[in-house]
Amino acid sequence: MKSQSVLVLGGTGTVGSSLVADLAGKGVDVAAATRDPSKFRKLAGVRAVRFDYTDASTFPSALEGVEKVFVMLPPGQTAADRLLGPFLDAALARVRRVVTMTAAGVEMDEGIPLRKVERIVERSGVAWTHIRPSWFMQNFHTFWMGSIRAAGSIALPAADARTAFIDARDIAACAAAALAGEGHAGKAYTLTGQEALTYGEAAAILTRETGRRIVYQPVDDETFRAALLAAGLPADYAGFLVGLFGTVRAGFAARVTPDVQQILGRPGRTLTEYARDHKALFGVV
Repeated sequence: MKSQSVLVLGGTGTVGSSLVADLAGKGVDVAAATRDPSKFRKLAGVRAVRFDYTDASTFPSALEGVEKVFVMLPPGQTAADRLLGPFLDAALARVRRVVTMTAAGVEMDEGIPLRKVERIVERSGVAWTHIRPSWFMQNFHTFWMGSIRAAGSIALPAADARTAFIDARDIAACAAAALAGEGHAGKAYTLTGQEALTYGEAAAILTRETGRRIVYQPVDDETFRAALLAAGLPADYAGFLVGLFGTVRAGFAARVTPDVQQILGRPGRTLTEYARDHKALFGVV
């Protein structure tokens, strides 16, 4: 086994799949955590390992031979510290470096579950790096795509507040740098794109670049909550998302940081670049 071996939680997800590919490209031995390794797309230098956040029996084999870990909370979860705690207990006793993906602004409140995860890692004595991304550009073709296809609209309670959207590929690149490089231990990075846009401005960019007409429809919290519940989201997660948009309206998502440039030596991708690269996903080829 190579000298570096990294376990990537969420190895088949939006950030994790890009991170796995980035690390493999750097010559790192990668273990991609997935609930069903048989469905993992084969990639040179990457081995799929069975992993379930809720099944501690999967932890030892996933951690076998691993020196570094990328830790993230799976989508749809809110109690990060409770879900990740048992795994962290196992991992922090065996690895020498951890990179956590939490969220922009978690440092503002010690009671936030993701901040509690950061604190668990910090207290362990293991070398750590926190990456705290803003809202993903990829949300437009994942979470909000149903509304875009059904009604040509993005209906969110963001009012006219601005968000410094970041491309998940840049998040992955920053995580890869922190895992495979040096100089990032003990640092926390808030990752944003180059520009802060309103959702109306974002919809206009998506329309221009993809050819699909998309409009932004501001809604109130309860309309948004009802739509989430109708889509099948659990009540606690729906409430969590409603609360997040309260922070967006308060302006907390508008801050643009230089951290991506600092880590990668280049600026993050713009929403225009994202839209051009993902045009096919919007049904226009």
